[in-house]
Amino acid sequence: MSEAGQTATEWDFLVGYPLGQAQQILEEKAVSYQVQFMAAPRKESPVEDVSCGDAFVIAVRNLEPLVLICAYPNWDVS
Repeated sequence: MSEAGQTATEWDFLVGYPLGQAQQILEEKAVSYQVQFMAAPRKESPVEDVSCGDAFVIAVRNLEPLVLICAYPNWDVS
């Protein structure tokens, strides 16, 4: 595997982690990151404190800084 391929998957294990736990791991490793929330179709993305424990990491974008794509487990649509 090339070094570029290794870098792209370095933080993929965080997918499925609760946001708070992922943040703790990244802070321990001194990795800069930002959080981006996703929402269910036709719902607004929540504008809340990024330390909210109900959100989960659903994807990781390997950019500088690292981007944690997060969502809340309740995706009810009416």
